[in-house]
Amino acid sequence: MNRIYDVIIAGAGPSGMTAAVSAARNGMSVLLIEKNSYPGGMNTAALVCPFMTFHSGDKQIIKGIPEEIIQRLSKHNATLYHVKDPIGVCSTITPVEPEMLKVVYFELLSEEKNIKFLSGAFLCDVKCENGNISSVDVYSKSGRNTYYGRYFIDATGDGDLSMLAGADFSLGRTKDGLAQPMTLMFKVAGVNFSEIVDYVRKNPEQFIWDSSCNLDEYLAVSGFFSQVVKARENGDFSVPRDRVLFFQGVRKGEITVNMTRVIEKSGVRADDLSSAMIQATCQVEEIMSFFKKYIPGFEDAYLVCIADSIGVRESRRITGVKTLTSDDIIDNKTHEDSIALCAYPIDIHDPLGADLQWIRKERDCCYEIPFGCLIPKGYSNLLVVGRCISATHEALASARITPTSMATGEAAGVAVSIAVKDKLSFPEIEVSKVQKQLVKQGAIPSKKWI
Repeated sequence: MNRIYDVIIAGAGPSGMTAAVSAARNGMSVLLIEKNSYPGGMNTAALVCPFMTFHSGDKQIIKGIPEEIIQRLSKHNATLYHVKDPIGVCSTITPVEPEMLKVVYFELLSEEKNIKFLSGAFLCDVKCENGNISSVDVYSKSGRNTYYGRYFIDATGDGDLSMLAGADFSLGRTKDGLAQPMTLMFKVAGVNFSEIVDYVRKNPEQFIWDSSCNLDEYLAVSGFFSQVVKARENGDFSVPRDRVLFFQGVRKGEITVNMTRVIEKSGVRADDLSSAMIQATCQVEEIMSFFKKYIPGFEDAYLVCIADSIGVRESRRITGVKTLTSDDIIDNKTHEDSIALCAYPIDIHDPLGADLQWIRKERDCCYEIPFGCLIPKGYSNLLVVGRCISATHEALASARITPTSMATGEAAGVAVSIAVKDKLSFPEIEVSKVQKQLVKQGAIPSKKWI
C-alpha cells in the first residue's frame, strides 16, 4: 500500500526547507523533493548571497526558522551575521557561506525525523481533479515513481508543480513578457580590500554607498561606473552591466560577484537555460580580465568557483486568490491575512539592458504578504511559496528575496498542520490560527507583532 504523506513539498530551496521544517515540527509527515543532490536552492546552487534583508530599520522582521538557520551558521563561523548594508539598498544584509549552508540544511534534515528527503528527483506529472491534487510523479535514479499526499507545497521557485497541475500563471512584465535578467554568480579570492576601500573614499561620486557604514568592517561595492564606461569604449567590456557589483564573503579577501547578465531568456525554457549558462560563463572570464586591468585591489585576485546553476530572478508567477502589487509595497500595506513581512525595495534589473532600478518611499519600508498570495486560484490543497507566489512583475522584484521567501515557507508549513488538524482546504482555514502559531515559533507574521 502506498504511503500518503501529510504534505509533499517540491523544492528544497530556502522556502521549501523552512516549509518542511515548520510542517515537521508541527507533527506532519513530509516528503521533500529536490532536483539537486543537496538542499539550499538558489543560495547554494547559484551562490545567491548575501541574504537581504532580515530588518526594517533597526527592527528585525524575519525571525523564527530563518533566524535559527543563521544562528546555526554562526556556530560554524559561516556567517558575519546581520550587518548594515553599505550600499544602502536595504537595512541589513547577511553574508553566509553557501557550502556550510548545505551542511546546516543537512543537519536539520537529519534531526527532523518527520521529513523524508528525496534528492536528484525531477517532477514530471501531477494528478489533479477539480483543483485537488492527489499525487505527483517524479523521475530519479529509481526511474518513475508516484508519491501521494494530502496537501502540496510548490517551492520550486518556477511554479513547476502548479504548472503541471494546470494552474494559471504569468511570465515577465505586462508589455512584452520579458523577465528580469539571469545572473551567474561567482567567487573571487585574493582581493586587496584596503586598496578598494581607499579608492572608494577618495572617489565617492563613483559609488552608491552609505557613508555611515565602515567599509573596513564590511565591504560591498556598487559603482566604478567610469571604469565600466572606459572599458566598454576600449572594447574590454561587453557585458550588459552599468556597474561593478560585489559583496564581501565570509572568508578574508573573498568576494561574491553579481555582474554577469543574460537578457531576453526564460528561466523555464531548457534551451534558454543552457545557452544562458554558456553565455554567462564566458562573461565570467571577461569580467575577471576587466577586474585585473581596470579595478584596484585585483592584481593578485583569482577565480575560486562559479555557481552550479545560473541565478533566476523571475519566472512563473502563479495566479493566486490575492495578488501582491507595487502599491502594496510602496504604501507599506497591511493585510488581515498577513503571514510574512518584507522590507526590500522594488529592485528591477532591466530585462533589455544594463540598468538597475530601485523603487521605494524610504529605506525603513515594511509591508505584509497576505496568505491569499500563496493560494493558487481554484485549488484546494496547494500552496506556493518563495519566488513563485502571486505577484505582479514589479512586486516580485521586491518579494523574491531569500529571508521573505523563507518566511512564506515557514507560514505554509504551519498552514498545512492547521489544514490537516481541522480537515479543511487551504482557502477555508482560519489564518489567525496560522498567525498565532507563527508567533509561538518566534516568527513575525504581521507588523502588529513587531
